[in-house]
Amino acid sequence: MSMALLPRIVERAPSVFALLMAVVGWSVGAGNYWRFSWRAANYGGGSFLFAYLVWLIITAFVLAVAEYAIGRIGRGGPLYGPYNFVERYKRFAAFAGMWMAWSTFMIMCYYWVVTGWIFYYMLHAISGTFVSPDFDSKALWDGFKETYFSLGIGVLMMVGSIIVTGFGIRGISLAARIMFPVLFFATLGLAVYSLTLPGSYEGLKFYMVPKAEALVDPATWMQALSQVIWSIGIAWGFFIAAGAWMRRRDDVTHVSFGNVVNDTAVAWMAGLAIIPLIFSISATPYEDIKEAGTGLAFVVLPRLFHEMGGLAGYLYGLLFFVAFWFAAFTSLYTIHEVTLRPLKDLGIKPLYAAAITGVIAIVIGTPTALNLTWLDYYDTVWGVIGLSAGLVFIALMAGFLVDTVKVRMELMKVEPKPLVPLGSWWDWLVRINVVIPVIFFIWWIAYWEWIRGWDAGLHTYYTWPGIAILIIGGLMIYYVTGRVIERVKR
Repeated sequence: MSMALLPRIVERAPSVFALLMAVVGWSVGAGNYWRFSWRAANYGGGSFLFAYLVWLIITAFVLAVAEYAIGRIGRGGPLYGPYNFVERYKRFAAFAGMWMAWSTFMIMCYYWVVTGWIFYYMLHAISGTFVSPDFDSKALWDGFKETYFSLGIGVLMMVGSIIVTGFGIRGISLAARIMFPVLFFATLGLAVYSLTLPGSYEGLKFYMVPKAEALVDPATWMQALSQVIWSIGIAWGFFIAAGAWMRRRDDVTHVSFGNVVNDTAVAWMAGLAIIPLIFSISATPYEDIKEAGTGLAFVVLPRLFHEMGGLAGYLYGLLFFVAFWFAAFTSLYTIHEVTLRPLKDLGIKPLYAAAITGVIAIVIGTPTALNLTWLDYYDTVWGVIGLSAGLVFIALMAGFLVDTVKVRMELMKVEPKPLVPLGSWWDWLVRINVVIPVIFFIWWIAYWEWIRGWDAGLHTYYTWPGIAILIIGGLMIYYVTGRVIERVKR
């Protein structure tokens, strides 16, 4: 029987609440605001929400439990946890965990840039820029993006992440316990206020009422699954790291369920805050709602805050960007924790591990701050292919490389009884999720490229630069992981 690899630095969450705040802070990020609202509005409204709910049940909760189990039972982060968890193909399992950590690291390399953008706009919201008479939202964004000034602000965000993660789980949970409740209630307040505005009812119908044609459209289901993967945070490796923080008596199903519910609630409320507001204030709501990502967050919404004007426009812009930045920053430092956890398992002190990974992320991510094409490319390669592969790895490890029934029974040994009793249905859904990401990816390519045409831009998924980086990087990670494991076992 293979020897277990024990982390040299052991951390435990001070309480279940602290752990839950940390993991919810991880899941609730910038995507809950600009990705979820745009996708819901453009892919069937209530139909998208229904498809999202289905994927939450079939994929999100099931694989969240599996990923937490890898860390809790395996007693380690993305390097040691999978190796200890599986009963066979241990070197492959260690590689799978490090693949997730690598993909997450590459996402972090541009996420600090996005967090800096939001922080800059939060400062403008505080100073009242959006309600000033001569405010021009497009001019503000055009003058800020792809500049060394935006790079500098992003670097400050990365420095903040180094400080928080340098204190380990206590620093992460403390920051999350302060920031998540603020962003949650700020988003709730914005949603309630938006629904009181004249004309908001049309936006509410647009957002909530299902459309029959959208339910049979592949894009609706594809986009809903993509958002679930991105938003809940499965297959990034963080749940493995968080599982290692758990005590034996902690209920994995409780944390998984709380994670999924809180993340979804914030995303849904963000949609209620944004879409009815657009229909209430904008003269061209159907055009504005099509603006994706940066166009929605940094051009359309600030313009609407300006058109609201007065105290209402100021407070709405302030609450929105405070919540938006809190969501982005809590995700940034938890993403950072995934990338540095393997170094902590090897015995490197948290602050040193945070500084090493943070500085490297700044160097690699600098092109994304100065050229948005690079940012889109990073997001395409690692945010879709990398995470999709991670989903397959989790399902393989929990469904085929270990006795799944034994894992389930171990997770049920908690007092009081687990929040969600896991039965054989969980075993089968874990195994089914091996093929779901593959089908999803093929579906994505077939729909957007073969049906919609090359103009969709997704050919970058399988052009030689992206494929070469993934293959070469994967081979290097497999080799290095194997060498590290062998050296540690001596």
